[in-house]
Amino acid sequence: MAAEGEALVALLTLAVGVAVGYVCQRYTVCFVSPLKRLLLSPRLVYYQMRASLREFLDESVYPGAVAGSLAAFLCLTLLGYSPEQPYLALGRVLVGLIGAVVFGYVSAAAGGCPLHMHWKAGEGDRRAWSYLLGFYLGIIYFYIFLKDLVVELAR
Repeated sequence: MAAEGEALVALLTLAVGVAVGYVCQRYTVCFVSPLKRLLLSPRLVYYQMRASLREFLDESVYPGAVAGSLAAFLCLTLLGYSPEQPYLALGRVLVGLIGAVVFGYVSAAAGGCPLHMHWKAGEGDRRAWSYLLGFYLGIIYFYIFLKDLVVELAR
């Protein structure tokens, strides 16, 4: 019975992954590009919004980001997560901030977030393939050599 449940979870995970991947590639989803555009050229975003708010909302990722954030909040709330559960030690906050800054810098320098690079690789972009090779080698390196250090720093 447990094996059947695990197989069902695996199939559902695969189905959701394929659906999300299709939507992301079809609609060229990237989370770094709009933030980069907003922070580096806010006047351009302002003029785009002023010219046609409907076109801006149709072509922009911002409404989807807001909807995704609300959906994640609702899912976590339904699963019983509460903000009091995690203990925010100073080490955890610092490790999280350093990781976010490095991740954001590397994503902006590469021209997009890992999700963006995945769909670009699906389109055959060689630069995206090299980015993803480094991305996955970095994950392997982290789990082999750095995981214990980061866990120790986070305590």
